Amino acid sequence: MRKIRNPLIAAICSLLWIGWGQWYNGKTKDGILYIGAYMVSAVLATLLALPLFSVSFWAGAALVVLSTLVVIGILGHSIYNAYKTADKINKGEVGFTRKSRLFWVPASMYVFIIIMMAVIMITGPVSPAAGLTDGIPETPAPPVTASPAITTPQATGSAASDTPDWGMSSLLIQQEDLPADYAPPRYALMMDADMLPNMKKYGAQMGFAEYFSIDPNPQVGTLLLSQRVVMFPEGNATKMVDSDYVTYSVGRNEVLTPPAIGENAAAFKLIGRDPGAAEDHYHYVISFSKYNVYEMFLTVGPDPDYELLEDLAVKAAAKFP
Repeated sequence: MRKIRNPLIAAICSLLWIGWGQWYNGKTKDGILYIGAYMVSAVLATLLALPLFSVSFWAGAALVVLSTLVVIGILGHSIYNAYKTADKINKGEVGFTRKSRLFWVPASMYVFIIIMMAVIMITGPVSPAAGLTDGIPETPAPPVTASPAITTPQATGSAASDTPDWGMSSLLIQQEDLPADYAPPRYALMMDADMLPNMKKYGAQMGFAEYFSIDPNPQVGTLLLSQRVVMFPEGNATKMVDSDYVTYSVGRNEVLTPPAIGENAAAFKLIGRDPGAAEDHYHYVISFSKYNVYEMFLTVGPDPDYELLEDLAVKAAAKFP
């Protein structure tokens, strides 16, 4: 018996993508029929189950079980049909000219997936903190009077006129706040391109980024700490902290207990791997809001010190009047 089609390959194709085995056997219409039956069953089950659950849980559950059995039955019959058709082609009972052109649709999808997985395995996943420390400036920390003012929420009654103003730079960590072996801090005014997506979403108005390290000119592989101080429209600074939970509490990252600072606070341990690296690394993030100001503290580099980061965040929060 001449082996024109491999029944096992036909069956595996239908298992991986319903109708694919039929296309392998050159049966375009059969493959489309199986896909159509599969999709119609799934869609109808979804549309009927949702209202049924609101009426009776057991009726909805019974429909889900029945629909699952129908879908599995269609898939199983597709696998069986692909295997038997390939066998009949080899016996000369069914004609065969060539594979269906649709055979290459799922084939190309699986090739794409395999290539993407290979790229991820070779380069490693992107670090969760990627892009947060780009452009380390060399300028020393600014004087207290060097930046525009931020106003606290206005008080009520006669005390309203006594509400203080202060400069944004007065909120930045200064040399005396750092350990004795740390170099003078460096800072940069955050431009629109420097703002994270959620900062732009909540209307970030102005910000400073400040960087701390033992080495006055830190290189790649040096532990670096940073502080970001960003002003938002009223109410949006605390929303920014809430958004950090959505952004960073994913995958293998860990949600930590934040220090009791500001009006809203969050803390995370971010776990990732740099492209080409063989081992995971991790960063710490602490963020908090006070009035219309959002602050983020971040570690990047080897052997991050959470206690030091927490100490700096507490000192920064204490700078608010």
